[in-house]
Amino acid sequence: MRELTFARRAGLGLLAALALTAAPMGLSPFQAGSASAQQAAQPSPAAIAAARDLVVANGEARAFEGVIPEIVNGAARSFVPTNPDLAKPLSEVAQTLRVEFEKRQSEVVQLLATAYASRFTEAELKEALAFYKTATGKKLVADRPAIVQQTVQGIQAWGAQVNAEVLERVRAEMKKRGYDL
Repeated sequence: MRELTFARRAGLGLLAALALTAAPMGLSPFQAGSASAQQAAQPSPAAIAAARDLVVANGEARAFEGVIPEIVNGAARSFVPTNPDLAKPLSEVAQTLRVEFEKRQSEVVQLLATAYASRFTEAELKEALAFYKTATGKKLVADRPAIVQQTVQGIQAWGAQVNAEVLERVRAEMKKRGYDL
């Protein structure tokens, strides 16, 4: 399986954080998200529809495509530490359940759409959608994964360089104090 994209990892991290904050309250992540959404003014159905079209057009809906398999696999794997002999049957059960739970992917898109619709007017959403339907908008969506990958690789290389410089400076400063690292 290909490594998760940066956007997908960010989406999975967001859902994991939401699950951790919702669990102590006895809420599922979806219930917790909808509880906070209900506190704000509810967007119109037309605004939500425009937002749904936007998150599909701008590629954000695809960023969450792997979330359900990750949740199902993670739930099944959580039993392995106490039942190591059941790893294979748990994996088989997870594979079966993924098919059932994949049908709920539209709920994630709905959550994304509601978040957008609660922050943008219907007109603004349609304006953004119009951009993503242009050649430039489509190119932005198509090239975003390569841009993110290039950026992440650049940041990793930059971070390694800065780390090496900091290590060198720490050694030099410690040597001044009589410590040889």
